[in-house]
Amino acid sequence: MFRFAALGQELGAVPAPTTVKRAGMPELPYRADVDGLRAIAVLAVIGFHANPSFMPGGFAGVDIFFVISGFLIASLILTGLKGGSFSFAEFYARRIRRLFPALIVVLLATWVLGWFILPPTEYAELGRHTLAGAGFAANILNYAEVGYFDLPAAAKPLLHLWSLGVEEQFYIVFPALLLLLWRYKALSSWLVLIGLASFALNIALVGSHPSFTFYLPLTRFWEFIAGALLACAHLYGRTFALPVHSASALPLHDVSAAIGMLLILAGISFAREDAFPGWWALLPVLGTFLIIGAGSQAWLNRVVLAHPKLVFVGLISYPLYLWHWPLLVLARTAIRNEHGNEYLRTTAIIAVGLTFLLSWLTYRFIERPIRARRSGYTARRTTAALGASLAVIAVVGFAIAQIGGLTIRYPKEVQALLTPLAAGADDPPADESKNSAGPKLLVYGDSHAHHLLAGLRLLQNERSFRLSLAGWGWGCAPLEDIKPNDQEKCRKLAADNDALFAELKPDIVVIGAAWPQYKHLQRISDTVRGFQRLGVSRIVVVGSVPAWPQPPQVMLYKAYRADPRHGVPDRLSGFDTRTLAVDRQLRDITSSLGVAYISAYDALCNDNGCLVRLGDAAKDIVQVDLTHFSAAGSSFFVRQIAQQIFE
Repeated sequence: MFRFAALGQELGAVPAPTTVKRAGMPELPYRADVDGLRAIAVLAVIGFHANPSFMPGGFAGVDIFFVISGFLIASLILTGLKGGSFSFAEFYARRIRRLFPALIVVLLATWVLGWFILPPTEYAELGRHTLAGAGFAANILNYAEVGYFDLPAAAKPLLHLWSLGVEEQFYIVFPALLLLLWRYKALSSWLVLIGLASFALNIALVGSHPSFTFYLPLTRFWEFIAGALLACAHLYGRTFALPVHSASALPLHDVSAAIGMLLILAGISFAREDAFPGWWALLPVLGTFLIIGAGSQAWLNRVVLAHPKLVFVGLISYPLYLWHWPLLVLARTAIRNEHGNEYLRTTAIIAVGLTFLLSWLTYRFIERPIRARRSGYTARRTTAALGASLAVIAVVGFAIAQIGGLTIRYPKEVQALLTPLAAGADDPPADESKNSAGPKLLVYGDSHAHHLLAGLRLLQNERSFRLSLAGWGWGCAPLEDIKPNDQEKCRKLAADNDALFAELKPDIVVIGAAWPQYKHLQRISDTVRGFQRLGVSRIVVVGSVPAWPQPPQVMLYKAYRADPRHGVPDRLSGFDTRTLAVDRQLRDITSSLGVAYISAYDALCNDNGCLVRLGDAAKDIVQVDLTHFSAAGSSFFVRQIAQQIFE
């Protein structure tokens, strides 16, 4: 059996040498070991973000935070309810004074650094994420953005605020829930049921809806409730039996803490990101539960976790979490823009060092002075000022997103060219009135088939043909080369396509794909022969477009800066030349199958490079991102190859 010690200090509060007694409340001893546990959590997250190969499961540190938060917040609320002193207004005022100061500073600093580093598209995205982060809805925005054309995580300086969103949503719901259960004297049993329901939902959805399970609170609340159950146990003076028997003379609370640490280490070492939280989350959650439950007198807690150096890191863990990811993203982006990937490891080391310095300064000169104002007029005024400041930041973030990432940062000559582009934003809609005559043309493949649609729809203004699309699914190839996590989706799509092909009986089939990402290009022969068996008279395979290391808008601006005359080129070199080898391989394969092959390089490139812009505005950029056409680029390309498509 082991005891559950009380904990009165809020997240990262200043350690006190003695217990603190407040009116109407029992004593709330400070537990240094919980700050040490926070240090383990934040170091795991920073290690994972700085170098994933060094700590592959370090993202599980967030789950440790969730359990600690559940324990601390439930302890605070239940102590207030027991003493008859709990106040919703005071609870949320303390949350504001706890969370807002460091968040405001980090958001402002990220804006300033982003002004100099991020191109308009990414700066506009930063504005949207600022709005969501200030509204504690970053997890909802990240979930909504998940998709094929979403910016990579390494381009989102505020991506990490998703966990703060989950935590705040817990804070909104949990006090009212505890108050209700307290009044009906059904606290522990209902918390267990709610926690089990949340965990079951997590297990049920992690395979089919991984983004929902990762970002949204319904599948995360069980982690907070695990901590809350510890608070309930302490409140009622209960203990729990360990699920093991100690064969040694070690006290059971020492065994509990040791097992808990082993579980946490296993989680941050072996947890799989593509199946998280799922069952993997049990490792950090149960480990944290056992360590906190073991009490402050367990040897591991008393000697290791309560070590002053770990406690110091735990005290600054909140600003550490806030600072580390924006600094890593912005520093890496700046280095890539100037030097490529040559100095990324050194950059990460410097960014982490700067993270610790800024976190200490934030804690020492911003967090502690503000949180020292616990009551009275000064505290209320501080709370109101913090709320107003964060609201202003949210409004400015919204404005940055709406006005296109502040292109006024750039010379007038290139402002129009750098306006943010969104894939598909200016694609012409389908017009069924144009599908009444002419040969049936079927476009088949992945997103690199889909980006031909804009050009083909515009081409229907000039020549008659009936246009259909099939097989478009992100990650689904027009050949048997499917990623393991897409197998079920792609096989269902393939079955639907077979029925569609037989019904359509197309005259012409245009097959397009991001060919370099597929390992077994020769398998396209099966796809071609399938269409030939259907009697398709003409099959055309379109090769991949040039793949750029950075968005063409960014590369054009770099070329503009490098040119002493400040000219903006129409063509650029520097694309990934490995795609040329794939182009040659695919040409050889298709020639042996007796089908037409169209090389995008023949249409877009010459000795001076590949075409990247058709005019002086952003809408005239040929490729909207690293590989996909804009509407203008699609139209230009399709016009170039129209004769080859239709013979």
